[in-house]
Amino acid sequence: MIKAIIFDCFGVLTSDRWKEFSEALPDEQREPARQLNHAYNRGHLTKAEFLDQIEELTGSQPNYVDDMLDNETTKNNQLLSYVADLKDRGYKIGLLSNVATNWIRDYFLTEEEQGLFDTFVFSFEAGMTKPNPQIFQLTAERLGQDAKNCVLIDDVESYCSAARQEGMKAINYTDFESFKTQLEELLSQS
Repeated sequence: MIKAIIFDCFGVLTSDRWKEFSEALPDEQREPARQLNHAYNRGHLTKAEFLDQIEELTGSQPNYVDDMLDNETTKNNQLLSYVADLKDRGYKIGLLSNVATNWIRDYFLTEEEQGLFDTFVFSFEAGMTKPNPQIFQLTAERLGQDAKNCVLIDDVESYCSAARQEGMKAINYTDFESFKTQLEELLSQS
């Protein structure tokens, strides 16, 4: 029975400019850039170290990459309204994100929007990133649930697959309408 719904931030609650940037890189740069981003999100690199290494790898100016990571995100207000509805219906709500700072709490979500979430699990605080199986277990535990009672909503299919391997249900987020249809079908079955 689904009792908790866990949302990713970038690419689900927001646009994901880093993902767009990294996917546009040449093949030989794409994976090293993603690995640098994961190290930064785990807190293993400082922002300056990350920006310097990305510049060395891609030639992209640090100011450009910094602005891309911190600004010009578009909030998915339609989804946030639906999250409020899910919360009112009694579901536990979590936010699980590979993020290197407290930006989501400090700048992105209002205090009222933060109140929609029962827990926040951020990679820089947890010291691990998705798809590490332990981060899914940690999120379920913080929601007071077994993994089998949780569903992950993420725009990265490999993260959804990793969550499924831990016993969670998962929906690969592509757009609001198809996501909502899939989630409501899962909820009606449980």
